[in-house]
Amino acid sequence: MDKSFLPSEKNGFYFKNISLLKEKGNLELVKKLDGIPFPKNVEIIKTKAGVPTLRVKKGSGQQVLLHSAYDPFREAKNFIRGYDLEDTLFLIVVGFGLGYHVKEIIDNYPWIKLVIVIEPQPSFFKLALSLLDLSPLFSSPRVKLIVEDSPLNIKGKLLPVGETFLTGKTSIVFHNPSFNLLDKRGDEVKKSIHDTIFWSRTNLTTNIAKGGTFQRNILTNIPQVISNPGIKNLFGKFKNKPAICVAAGPSLNKNVHLLKEVENKALIICVDAALRTLLEHQIEPHIVVSIDYGVGVRNLFDGVMERTENLFLAADPEVYPDVLSDFKGKKFIINIHKPIARWLNNFVEDKGFLEKGASVAHTAFSLARALGADPIILTGQDLCYPGGFTHAEGALPRKRIAIGIDKRTGRKYLLIRSNDGKWIGRDLVMVKDIYGRDIPTTMDMYSYLVYFERIISLTKAKCIDATEGGAKIEGTEIMTLREVIDKYCQEEFEVREILEEASRIREKVNLEELKEEMEKVIRRLKEINFYAGEGQKVIRRLQRELRQRYSNHQELKNLARESNQLEEKIMKVESYIRSFLEDEMYSHLYLAQRKANLRLDKLSKRKKLFNQVEKVGIFYDGVKKGTEKLINNFELSFAALCKLYS
Repeated sequence: MDKSFLPSEKNGFYFKNISLLKEKGNLELVKKLDGIPFPKNVEIIKTKAGVPTLRVKKGSGQQVLLHSAYDPFREAKNFIRGYDLEDTLFLIVVGFGLGYHVKEIIDNYPWIKLVIVIEPQPSFFKLALSLLDLSPLFSSPRVKLIVEDSPLNIKGKLLPVGETFLTGKTSIVFHNPSFNLLDKRGDEVKKSIHDTIFWSRTNLTTNIAKGGTFQRNILTNIPQVISNPGIKNLFGKFKNKPAICVAAGPSLNKNVHLLKEVENKALIICVDAALRTLLEHQIEPHIVVSIDYGVGVRNLFDGVMERTENLFLAADPEVYPDVLSDFKGKKFIINIHKPIARWLNNFVEDKGFLEKGASVAHTAFSLARALGADPIILTGQDLCYPGGFTHAEGALPRKRIAIGIDKRTGRKYLLIRSNDGKWIGRDLVMVKDIYGRDIPTTMDMYSYLVYFERIISLTKAKCIDATEGGAKIEGTEIMTLREVIDKYCQEEFEVREILEEASRIREKVNLEELKEEMEKVIRRLKEINFYAGEGQKVIRRLQRELRQRYSNHQELKNLARESNQLEEKIMKVESYIRSFLEDEMYSHLYLAQRKANLRLDKLSKRKKLFNQVEKVGIFYDGVKKGTEKLINNFELSFAALCKLYS
């Protein structure tokens, strides 16, 4: 072993690297590294090139050389050349080692905009800090570090940047020697990365398709938001009391009848799709949770809305408006982190925020957690389709399912029978059920499973899966509902009294200021709409000029200047109004970002200009359409508000 590379020699690299990590805001990482010892199963070797490499002894006795014993830099160059990164704009590197391959990427692949380095072995990363000056990597704005040994934590750190991956080509590089050290955990790390990208794609698709609908619903629901109490009035009110979150999965048929026993011994929170099933069994849940934006969610209440008088609804401002207006019982409003909801907080006291997740079941779980419930019990939460059905008996969305096989390729797919009797094919993914068997589910349900595992990993309360079937949810204890009731639901407490007391509280509202502000927003949106229309005309003239064989350069400059002035006027709008607009024109911004993320260095000067003009044109189109929708929605909301409080 070469002693000159040992951390005990205090070569100063560790402190320099740590200081730079602190400077770059990686304080959580620095704190974590401080409590981690250096690995003991490592031999530090001086290579022929004069830099260190590591020989690691695995538990099996196998020895792994992390980098070449001769020239790690040349090895890194050859290693990276083995990947096709020609059009890659975003790169995930799994395994840091001593960072030679990461340095090769930063030095020689300038078109890659973001390099996320995942090191699942923090002790090895700490050793790397003590052996080399890594400041060229840590100081680069293109490098983001994720040093986590838990696949769930890796997923949690990746999610905030997940949608970025989808605006350009993303590649994944596995540093094989580092990855080899993970053994079985390597598959879990790989799965967490692919899960994140899948989840981000699902979320992006929803935002592109429905961003405008979300804002329209919020504006329509403003009178209901003002008139009803916030969910925060329930926070902590059920501390250390059992809460049962009821979803509408097929397995609910097995144990729904048992819920009759716990009406005053546990808080029963059900999702909207499960309400009909519970009522058919003469079980009144305490809280019904509803958050979906489409008309289909109102249909879930058909035939039972008249029976909601004694129930409590928890809904957010994005929910389909008829759900809030038609519900007969008391209502609690959930705040959300959306631009219009944040703007509304300036005039209406905050109602209390919940992490709504990707499904109503996630919101129900978040509600139980915010209320202080412990344990939190899941039932009907299959996240797959056991028994050949999508939902429990009595639930309106209940449909038959089957597994189809493509005769040519042998690939399996899921078949769901629609209301008109047709079978619709869906891609499927195999997951483990609670018994360890492979079971098929849809990609949507799989994304819900991924999210459930994330929020459960962040929950201090005991989480119990009493579904008695369905997909295995990591982080939960598996029990039957009978066992749960016998162990945790024996003491009565005043559930309804707690809910009634909270429902009598009202948050403050400054109605006149709100109405004045709405009028101001409408005026500003009309101004922006005008500028966008003028911008569209300029872009059309620019495109016509560029198509000419010999363009008039002075005319191009004049038009470009005019476009810049119009764009500047649009961008000067108040930041909160701009955020409304960005939500409304999500698809246009995404398309413009895709244009920006092309490898422009590969295009001719003329094609670069075409690309730039097209990108600005997409922006103007989005602003024009977005402002038209927002103006209409704000005007309707303003009229409804005036009518209600006239």
